[in-house]
Amino acid sequence: MEKIVVEPLELLTERLRLRTPRIEDADAIESIVADPRVALTTASIPHPYPDDGAKGFILHVQNVASRDRRNLAIVLRDRNKLIGMVGYQTEDLEAELAYMVSPVHWRRGYASEACMAIIAHIFSATEAKAVTARAMTDNKASETVLRKAGLRWQSELPVELPVRSGTFLTSFWRLSREEFQSL
Repeated sequence: MEKIVVEPLELLTERLRLRTPRIEDADAIESIVADPRVALTTASIPHPYPDDGAKGFILHVQNVASRDRRNLAIVLRDRNKLIGMVGYQTEDLEAELAYMVSPVHWRRGYASEACMAIIAHIFSATEAKAVTARAMTDNKASETVLRKAGLRWQSELPVELPVRSGTFLTSFWRLSREEFQSL
């Protein structure tokens, strides 16, 4: 079976460029995910982060990129500085949104801006009927980002997170295509 090559993707917002990550982004990504304030609020980033783990991550996301699955670097347009990542994976016509932003750039609206751009992309480029997301309930800032991006709270449940070695109360969020079109 032949591997389908997916073209790099770039989305622009007022302040951000969301683009396919490149190997030269590895140091910037690694410095963000190595920060426990970032890693410990996610379901999938190990802490401590493995040396050279970002290079493997970048190669992986480039390899699995498709219409229904993307991970993009969040880059400040005015400084060409990578400040985070945003992405989605679609399953059963629902695209799960995930993101991270460097703590140096928290509370400036970058995460909400990136999420809104990728949500618009999801609904224009995929057949997804909804965008979903999860956040640990003690991560109120992440819940605020999801709310600002248009998602609505659905429920809270304890979720086993093997990379965190425990169970964490998690909020579940959703935005349907119809709700998005009415925003």
